[in-house]
Amino acid sequence: MSTSPLMRSISGVRGIFGESLTLPIVSAHITAFYETICEDLSKKELKIIVGRDSRISGPQVLDRTLQILVNLGAIITEIGIVPTPTVQLEVINSSSDCGIVITSSHNPKEWNGLKFVDSQGLFLGVDLCKKLYTKADHFLQNKEEQEEEEEKNEELDEEKKKQITIDKEAGKRHINSILELPYIDIESIKKKGYCVCIDTINGAGGRVLPELLRSLGVAKVVELNTQMTGVFAHSPEPIPENLNGICETVVSKSCDFGIAVDPDADRCVLIGPDGKPLGEEYTLAIAVYFMLEKVGRRGPVCKNLSSSRAIDDIAKQYSNCPVYSTRIGEMHVASKMIQENAVIGGEGNGGVMLPDLHIGRDSLVATALVIQCLASENCTLNELKKKLPQYQIEKLKVHVTGIDFEAIKNYYIQKLNKESGVTFDFADGIKIDHPDWWCHLRKSNTEPVIRVIGESSNTKETSLQMCQRFMKDIKEFNQKN
Repeated sequence: MSTSPLMRSISGVRGIFGESLTLPIVSAHITAFYETICEDLSKKELKIIVGRDSRISGPQVLDRTLQILVNLGAIITEIGIVPTPTVQLEVINSSSDCGIVITSSHNPKEWNGLKFVDSQGLFLGVDLCKKLYTKADHFLQNKEEQEEEEEKNEELDEEKKKQITIDKEAGKRHINSILELPYIDIESIKKKGYCVCIDTINGAGGRVLPELLRSLGVAKVVELNTQMTGVFAHSPEPIPENLNGICETVVSKSCDFGIAVDPDADRCVLIGPDGKPLGEEYTLAIAVYFMLEKVGRRGPVCKNLSSSRAIDDIAKQYSNCPVYSTRIGEMHVASKMIQENAVIGGEGNGGVMLPDLHIGRDSLVATALVIQCLASENCTLNELKKKLPQYQIEKLKVHVTGIDFEAIKNYYIQKLNKESGVTFDFADGIKIDHPDWWCHLRKSNTEPVIRVIGESSNTKETSLQMCQRFMKDIKEFNQKN
């Protein structure tokens, strides 16, 4: 019996490999994805990009994925261990019909999963996800079909392998596309003689991120956990409590700053020269500041509901730069960015989305924008942070089963609706807004938890106490109802 459920959302499919995520479940979802895209594009044969992160279970999931796709008649390009955004960019640049990323992003090492990419390099929207998951459930419920499919999944013969092209240069193309952005000035970065520490947690960014740093003109790159073995050196999520190693190394090696990413390298967190993390919210804040202040772009900025108010405050300083907030999930932000023709967007978890390249969270893009911003501002990372709006955010999570969010919503409306200045947003869980603070409560798309995220302009302790108070409320309410 699985100790954790299969998680399915617009962020794809995730589970503990061998338990909630088995090879038959992989087969069902790959088949369902292929059929869904064939129907959506009115095609019988698809050109598809496949990449993965470095998880130890990755080769097994990849083999099954390729077997299924070959039997379905796909024309496949397998690009190896690469960041998730590299797959997205390859789909666009190769004019492919779709892509599959074998990853469980920031989830623990025993997890794996599948992210599904459409022909625009975007994750599937709500409607296509529903269609895909309905088809997958049908395959899993029909044992006869499932057994027939499993019989087909024998080792690929040489003839079938001809349907698969192996391409190991996608990472280099990703780097080159960033270097070609008109506002990336390699000479100005070279002049600074930066020393940068990079921690890729032995994940998918282990090759491309150090190479990107050197290509940008960074004088010295201190590599930490860049082996791509899938043996994660610490807990995968790039949050302060998991970053002690890089924080210590930044100080001991006298680095100008540090960069840490998650296993599939779509999120990027920054560490100051004093060895203290800036907080993942500041990655997007710096990128937005750079595009509006240094590049001079004007236009909408998009973020999710859990992202810092610092983004709003930065954008307010410039004309014609409205900020739009969406439900959590890259696809929701991406859809809004397309709708509003945004100049930049992202999520406060360290995910930067730059339409000039592609509309997906990309740690390589984030890295380039941050370094160029530092070079342009001629200051340290900590000095740059001080120039930006100062907020204190806390992100907690609690395991609560069987929660009724409708009941929780009514509970907070009754409890807080008379408090001066309080407003509510129910687009994604419950967001309670006050002029001095906000708190967002929602079910996670990627883990079996309730996320409690709160921010204030006061001390970090104030934000923590606020989140803890809401967490206590949820637990007590759940016990009584």
